[in-house]
Amino acid sequence: MTEHRSPTLSRRRLLSGAGKAAAGLLAPALAAPLLSRPAFAATGATAGGILKVGDQRSTIRSLLEASGQLKDIPYTLEFADFPAAAPVLEALNAGAIDAGFAGDAAHAFALSNGLPARIISAARSDPGCIGLLVRKDSPIRTVADLKGRTITAVRGSIGHYLVVAALKANGLSVTDVTLAFLQPTEAKSAFSSGTVDAWAIWTLYVAQEVVAGTGRVLVDGRGLLNNNAFISATDVAIAQKRPLLQDYVARVAAARIWALGNAAEYARIWGDLVKVTPEIAVAAFNLERFRPVAVDDGIVADLQTTADFYTGIGVIQKPFTAAAHADRSFALDAGLLAQSARAG
Repeated sequence: MTEHRSPTLSRRRLLSGAGKAAAGLLAPALAAPLLSRPAFAATGATAGGILKVGDQRSTIRSLLEASGQLKDIPYTLEFADFPAAAPVLEALNAGAIDAGFAGDAAHAFALSNGLPARIISAARSDPGCIGLLVRKDSPIRTVADLKGRTITAVRGSIGHYLVVAALKANGLSVTDVTLAFLQPTEAKSAFSSGTVDAWAIWTLYVAQEVVAGTGRVLVDGRGLLNNNAFISATDVAIAQKRPLLQDYVARVAAARIWALGNAAEYARIWGDLVKVTPEIAVAAFNLERFRPVAVDDGIVADLQTTADFYTGIGVIQKPFTAAAHADRSFALDAGLLAQSARAG
């Protein structure tokens, strides 16, 4: 069988993109989008209240801060930061937060297991930000070389998806390797020490290894998976905090559009929050370049495809209907979506 290999993500290529962004050449700078906030005025809701949101590695918080979207919020916005999607969705399931940010693979897994939440906002990114890493000096050069090796990923994550999809595309299956399910911090340690041979992970972790020259991407997600991300909210929050949620997702969308034209400024703030260099932060941003989109038929179909894939390998064991888990009533402003399409 012909081996599926994505173009190799080299340190030189990644740093080249980072350098262009830092110089303001990657994309023309965009003014911060005008943000329409109809929710409070339309509903007659008064200012106040608390919205508790789950974040991953300060991604959303830094976007809002860098773009100025944390200004003049008419309610209290509380962030809880997590290292990966799984704990975000666990907190959402426990009712510890009102809304959370996570990818489509993690959402499919959690929703199939009864997460009492619905998707209210979506963004698309480059699947190339999901990578199957090997150490720089590893003898592993092709996916076929993974046979008999140990690979680590977060169970039910987009990294897990990439492992299975890459093996399948190259005539292998999970029975040909040993899967070690670890959270990112543990996985990074195992990867660095040589306890595992490969690590399926995303964005910031990929950028850290590639920029440092300690890892290289054997295969990435292009042609193998979707890489959509969602903000989902609990059923209780949707019923009780709709104006706050509507305002929040609009601010996040506006911030994402701003960041597409201001990568260096965003990376400076994000890097400070997660304690990485601006070089790594810019590289990570340019790997994914998320842009907001509507929760539409295409997004629902992508989620169904992801869920069906997991069902096929036994990770999801219950019937899953993606449309039942999407709430399309938190529509973004049409002008903002148009600006997103131009920026992306």
